[in-house]
Amino acid sequence: MVKVPISVMGFRCERCGHEWVPRESDSEPRVCPKCKSPYWNKPRKSASATSYEDFRDKIVATLKASSQPLTWTDIRTRSGLPQKFPNNRWVRRMEKDVSLYRQRDQHGVIHWQLTNADASTPAQTPHSAGTRTSRKKGAVE
Repeated sequence: MVKVPISVMGFRCERCGHEWVPRESDSEPRVCPKCKSPYWNKPRKSASATSYEDFRDKIVATLKASSQPLTWTDIRTRSGLPQKFPNNRWVRRMEKDVSLYRQRDQHGVIHWQLTNADASTPAQTPHSAGTRTSRKKGAVE
């Protein structure tokens, strides 16, 4: 008797990577036999898995391409970012890493810009913001 290779079609779970040969070859399985996921044949969405580096690079490129400060909505639209609101930790980190500067105008709109590489002051903004007062009653200055 001679041994020969036989190929049999099977399935692979998109969630855990498990591979198996089904008992019944006529129908698709409902769940993965290992992880029991009903979504075994659907890959995970990777839109929410944006890394900090990708986020930073897209924002920096968008701000450099613009000649004026931009709002978050403008940045998000131009760079195609999926986040409705920016990650606060990443924004604070960008303020240190790439000299991001954000300024609130008199209408409460926050404008984002990069500081000039030559000077330590930010680029000129169309609206200058006043200093914010303390919200506590009876605060002593």
